[in-house]
Amino acid sequence: MQTRRGLLLGTLALALVRPGTAAAEADDDFAARADALVQPYARAGIFSGAIAVVRDGRVLFRQAYGLADREWSLPNTPETRFRIASLTKQFTAAAILKLGEAGRLDLDDPAARHIAGLPGAWAPITLRMLLDHTAGLPNVTALPDYPTVIARTARSAMEVVARLYREDLLFPAGSAQEYSNTGYLLLAAIIERITGEPFAEALRSLVLAPAGLTATVDADPDAIVPRRASGYQRCAGTWRNAVPVVAAAALGAGGLVSTVDDLAAWDRALLSGRVLAPESLAAMFRDRGHGYGLGWYLGRAYGQRLWSHGGFLNGFSAIKDTYPDLGLTIVVLGNTETTPAQTLARRLGALALAAPEETGIVVPAHVIDRYAGFYRVGPRAVVALSRSGDRLVAQGTGLARLELAPESDRVFVAGDGTRIALDIEPDGRSTGLLVDAPGGGRAGPRIDARTARRLTARRFAWQVPR
Repeated sequence: MQTRRGLLLGTLALALVRPGTAAAEADDDFAARADALVQPYARAGIFSGAIAVVRDGRVLFRQAYGLADREWSLPNTPETRFRIASLTKQFTAAAILKLGEAGRLDLDDPAARHIAGLPGAWAPITLRMLLDHTAGLPNVTALPDYPTVIARTARSAMEVVARLYREDLLFPAGSAQEYSNTGYLLLAAIIERITGEPFAEALRSLVLAPAGLTATVDADPDAIVPRRASGYQRCAGTWRNAVPVVAAAALGAGGLVSTVDDLAAWDRALLSGRVLAPESLAAMFRDRGHGYGLGWYLGRAYGQRLWSHGGFLNGFSAIKDTYPDLGLTIVVLGNTETTPAQTLARRLGALALAAPEETGIVVPAHVIDRYAGFYRVGPRAVVALSRSGDRLVAQGTGLARLELAPESDRVFVAGDGTRIALDIEPDGRSTGLLVDAPGGGRAGPRIDARTARRLTARRFAWQVPR
């Protein structure tokens, strides 16, 4: 009797333990597979940053790679703060919606009602148009002197916006859609005007504190921000410190730093209704025909609704993919410009959903054409790049002809696992590349055809088409 009773108790104990054990084992298995997916990018130096995959509040994967500070060899951690660039827009949008709930503005207010002195041609532009990029405002970050002058010297958001006062609208306000950082800089100025507070302080009281976020703060490069990662770019085959962007030049369009934990917590707080009223939340995620809500791209992936936004800014690349019907959030934050954030997020999404991978990356032919040319990757080793359709073609010394598909606008991968990352200047010129092949990695600057022939002591049988 005692033996039988002990057997029953043991069976019951196993029945109680197994589900939890199975879940833990499944989580461990997912984490191992996710790490195996990311490791090639980290090993090649293409990705440096932190990643989190969270489902219904349960952390499935949370890992950091590479260095937060290359000069001191300080590693990234999951607690490292990264510039999140345009992910900032969803916080700016939430702040505007909160002010609307308080009766201090209406989304259909003309922007000129809150900011005096705007050009007459901007009179029809409403706050809603600024939020969903239908205002027709040219993108200030596309101005030729944005990286060299504006991003380094701007003193206020309106000083930046005013650079466009003499420019024509791209289209009549509300008639089309084109992504523009200018609108979100103007929204930040409106938030400051209405609240009487600096943007960062207004954002904290309106949005960040209600959401319980403590690591998401102003990215002002002059401020001391604990655990902040430095941003890096590649130039002519070597790593360089990325030029910092002053606070006023990004502000509501891209002015925050955050962590993978805070961004996952932001999704939980926002979608649970702790930050915005139901009507405001519905407005944020309403698609008016452009695949964009208020600070979010709205689409589908793997048969599921996907709400997402990416960000890119001087040394940093980021994305947050949110599958609202599954409670799934994937955050990728990188402190290198080579980080293929969207590819990593979508590949991890496929892994989490047990679905075939769909990265959705398309690079225009004219962008790939900019990369065509010769690159020195050793004393007498040269790689030539050209384009074939939507693929980048690489061939050269010690490298068989390869066709590579895009993983971002500057990272391409071949079927054998070879990856090529381009070093790109703000004007789009490539100045070097990094090759990560099964046989090892190489990097070097771009060179002209005459130098390439001299280095290899022969004329190339493979010429880049003119």
